[in-house]
Amino acid sequence: MARYTNSPHAPQDWREALAWHWEQAGAYAEAVEAILEITEARMTRLDFTSARRWTERALTLIERLNNEQRSHYDLRAYAMALAVLEFGGQYREGLDYARRMLGIAQARGNNEATIRAYLSVGRMQRELGQLTSAEVVLQQARNLASTDDLSELEAESRLHLAKVHQLQGRHLEALQELQLAQEESEQYDGRLLLARVFSSIGDIYRILGASREAMSFYLRSLSLEQGRGSLLGQAMLRDKIALSRLAQGKPNDALTDAKESLELRQQINDVVGQARSHTVIGMILQRLERYGEAAEELQQALTLEEQIQNPRGQGIALLHLGNASRAQRKFELARSCYTRAVAVTRRDNDQLGLTRALTYSGDLAYEEGRREQANTYWVEALKIRDALHHADEAAELRERIRSGHIPRRN
Repeated sequence: MARYTNSPHAPQDWREALAWHWEQAGAYAEAVEAILEITEARMTRLDFTSARRWTERALTLIERLNNEQRSHYDLRAYAMALAVLEFGGQYREGLDYARRMLGIAQARGNNEATIRAYLSVGRMQRELGQLTSAEVVLQQARNLASTDDLSELEAESRLHLAKVHQLQGRHLEALQELQLAQEESEQYDGRLLLARVFSSIGDIYRILGASREAMSFYLRSLSLEQGRGSLLGQAMLRDKIALSRLAQGKPNDALTDAKESLELRQQINDVVGQARSHTVIGMILQRLERYGEAAEELQQALTLEEQIQNPRGQGIALLHLGNASRAQRKFELARSCYTRAVAVTRRDNDQLGLTRALTYSGDLAYEEGRREQANTYWVEALKIRDALHHADEAAELRERIRSGHIPRRN
């Protein structure tokens, strides 16, 4: 194995062959080691479909190990399985793996592994809209990291806690956590985390309507991602920069950035990201009133999201596709998209996606003269916004219910 590990002349798929031979020989620990290396290589290439198959194989073989051998591999294998699921938007399955990691880490009294497991649980709960639970878990991660003087993990805990506060509409608290995470990252020169912190600060400013300030932080993050040669990081930021330019009333510039993001994602075969970029391009084309082209981009996004079985992405693509259809007065198609979005988000318990889908469904019903049905949708959406403590969005819904006034769509 050592002969080929770093050799440019290694035979193709030699690790796969080696794993098979180890497994056939009953040397399961060696087989697991080889399979985890295969998984890491596939993940590096963003080949998550194949990586998922290999992680499942590793987890099956781990069950055949004795307790001592298992302790060397189980947390690593679960972490890889979680990363694969998270990248594909499979958050409910990911939460199950994260909880297994937490149970193992706590049983072994491993504080660092426990913190990482708390972070994993919190991330999955956040993506599933379980914001209160996510906040509690991420606070536990932050406090334990602070007690053990693990500054890198403390900074990462603050980053993810900030994202929860952002979704809760608690933007000031989110910024405070991010500023502390920035200070901690700068102290230990954590450039990867610092890039994510800058990007998250930009997200909050963009949500608050301060697109110039958002752009400043996105560009700082982009500089760090370019410095470490991360095409994936650059692609993600190009999409965010595109949305900031769109908010500044520069749709043509935004379109250039979004297309650059798509090209980068195609270059690295990032299928999940390609779906995201198609959605952003579709949003921009809608602003340019190029609705037919927008619908084509959004249909591509939806097709990819269905291919990778990402319910969150499907809901987003359906909502924007519904908006594009509605702008063309194709009300039957718009209604179909919104109805599917409601079903997908309700099934996935995506509260944020559901309230948006209900709101747009109500807007369409109102435009079609179905005021009573519109109010039914809006009232359900309002209950969710109130439960999430989203004051501004709740106020807009109350105005819809009172007067039927629908704010201009971006």
